[in-house]
Amino acid sequence: MSTVRLLKLGQKALTVEIDTQDFVTGLDAVKIASARGDREATRLMAKIMARHQVVLGADDRAKLERRFRFEALRGASSSVLAVANMYDQGDGVPADTKKAAEWYLWAARVGHERAMAHAAYAYGTGRGLERNEATALKWLDGVNEGRQRSTLLEIGWALVLGTEGAKDMPAALRFFERAAQIKPGAIYQVALDLERGTRGVQDREAAGHLIRIAAERGDSGAATHLANALSSSTNVEDQRRAVQLYGVAAQDKTNLAAGQSLSRLLALRPSKDLVSDIFVALEKAAAAGNTEALIGLAYAYSEGLGSDTSPEKAAALLQEASNAGHPEAKYKLSLMYKSGAGVTTDLGKAVELMTSARDSGYPLAAVALSSMTEPATTNSVEEPAKAPGQASEAAVK
Repeated sequence: MSTVRLLKLGQKALTVEIDTQDFVTGLDAVKIASARGDREATRLMAKIMARHQVVLGADDRAKLERRFRFEALRGASSSVLAVANMYDQGDGVPADTKKAAEWYLWAARVGHERAMAHAAYAYGTGRGLERNEATALKWLDGVNEGRQRSTLLEIGWALVLGTEGAKDMPAALRFFERAAQIKPGAIYQVALDLERGTRGVQDREAAGHLIRIAAERGDSGAATHLANALSSSTNVEDQRRAVQLYGVAAQDKTNLAAGQSLSRLLALRPSKDLVSDIFVALEKAAAAGNTEALIGLAYAYSEGLGSDTSPEKAAALLQEASNAGHPEAKYKLSLMYKSGAGVTTDLGKAVELMTSARDSGYPLAAVALSSMTEPATTNSVEEPAKAPGQASEAAVK
């Protein structure tokens, strides 16, 4: 097969997933073309290594290293990175982290993003270079956010676990905090791992610190976690802080637990000042589309907590949550249609909503539906006729 054809096949290995037949075919093609001495093929092979982070497994890796080195000296940054990877992994050459770091720095200086991330890791952990936190962060300035975040996490965990020799929890926390600026949720997961010891190191103090950082950065899971710890306190300021955190978390409409927690706190009938805070938090969460907050706010209006009593507003909020498919909202709205509270009495609508709540698995709906649909039982012995006034009185009762 001609070298031109081999190169065309090889190009596919850059754009397809590694577990596809096109990748295997393209990789084999570029190996053949490179072995023929084609420089473009050698450079393409280096790009494939950088793109997929794989060891190519060439038959003569020493020759491959020389070809990469030749192209690297002529300015091919992917070839520079390929040589660095070979020294880093000991692939075809003796493993040498110092040499690997030098090659990574070379590629980083000409703007190769992956090499810049490797250089940051080397400076952050001391892998082949003297540790220098400021220099590590400087190299990450030119890297895209996704790779920047993953590199910060890798450095942090290396310092927590000591996989590169040095253990340094304070420095690890600083790298984790920097990652929290990009994606707070990633740091919340780190905090959970540290709290539970799932990666071999348990440090609840460090975990608590990172949970606070993630919560302050707006991660709803971390905010809920922290609020759960504060809500059981008897200190009013702790409770107020818990309400604030639940309020932030519940504005993530998928965080139903935070909306439920606000509603639960309101049902405990806290102090007037705290009721006002909960009501405001529920309003914001309901506006964001949190269905649990809609139900909590409906309860506030029905009981006059934080606002004037308004069955009409309560019914409207329950209708919104019911439209979103919430079983409890359907159950409560059904009872309102049955009694005529906030809406016009409509037994048919009440039965329809209660049936839907039952079919959705709401536990109280089946019993309530039975009371709506089963005919009233009568005594087998016929009662004497009552005077008209007595009959009306009995009906009201």
